Amino acid sequence: MKLRHLFFIGLVILSTNFVFAQKGGIISVGATPGLSYMLAQNTYFLNENAKELDYKPKFSYHIFVEGGYNFKEQHGLLGFASYCVEGQKYKDDFKWKQYPALIGTHTKNVDFKYMGFGALYRYSPTLPGQREHIRTGDYHWRMKVVVGFEVDVLLKASMDYKIDLNNSGNIVNYGYPIPPALGGYGQYEPNTSTDYKSYFKPVQGVGVIRYGFDYVFKNNMFFGVAFEVKVGMNDINAKAYREHPKYKASRNYFFGLNLQVGYTMNKNKSLINPNGTYNKKKDEPKVKVKHQGGDRNKEVDTVDRKTKKRIKKGLQ
Repeated sequence: MKLRHLFFIGLVILSTNFVFAQKGGIISVGATPGLSYMLAQNTYFLNENAKELDYKPKFSYHIFVEGGYNFKEQHGLLGFASYCVEGQKYKDDFKWKQYPALIGTHTKNVDFKYMGFGALYRYSPTLPGQREHIRTGDYHWRMKVVVGFEVDVLLKASMDYKIDLNNSGNIVNYGYPIPPALGGYGQYEPNTSTDYKSYFKPVQGVGVIRYGFDYVFKNNMFFGVAFEVKVGMNDINAKAYREHPKYKASRNYFFGLNLQVGYTMNKNKSLINPNGTYNKKKDEPKVKVKHQGGDRNKEVDTVDRKTKKRIKKGLQ
């Protein structure tokens, strides 16, 4: 799928949410810095052994545009498009004497770039003490719990694998997976470039959970902060690289701090005066008057004729 097609899909999602926003919705932009992990790692098998390297933290981030609609005061739906940078780092000592050409410190770095599209359910309960201030706008903090599903399309995957031979400072890159001549699994020839997109599936499904708070300003602008967890739902390794005897399925995980700035289109914002007080007159229900027809003069004439008939009968 080409990048311009992904951009078009994201534009449709966001424009739809903007239509919703005119009826009382939300539009925001933001970023989520955090740490990503790829569990469990695919070792690509090493001559009847599976050497797993120690995991190391990898800084990752998401940049997103989000929009949605609150169909009730506490409940709403959100849609978003995001650019995601994720991956995993590894570092470990390799001391197996049967592989002398591989003894030393091994470092591995995997980078993913995804374009993500998601749909979320947003629950924002009223906390104790806030109910009496709903209409006046005197409260600012609002708790939120967001859950949903995301589909990520892989744009790029790169990997580098380096070995400090005998920890002597002699850094070599044999290519990864390890070449069969050095003890690598014979079915997998090493990749000497940094492009590893063919090693992974083009699409992954992700579960999303957020918990945090929004700070709402007087002008309906808001700043949001939330702890975010994303859990990969499917094996991300391409089918061709799942063949070795000690294969383990790999999934992506992400833990971060979701930060966003946005604007809420409040349906009842006309009820709030510029000074923040509640205008009761604007909230009074309109009395509906039913008429028999469009011409009120005709309606009066009909009533008068009925009255005249009753008077005439009384005189007779």
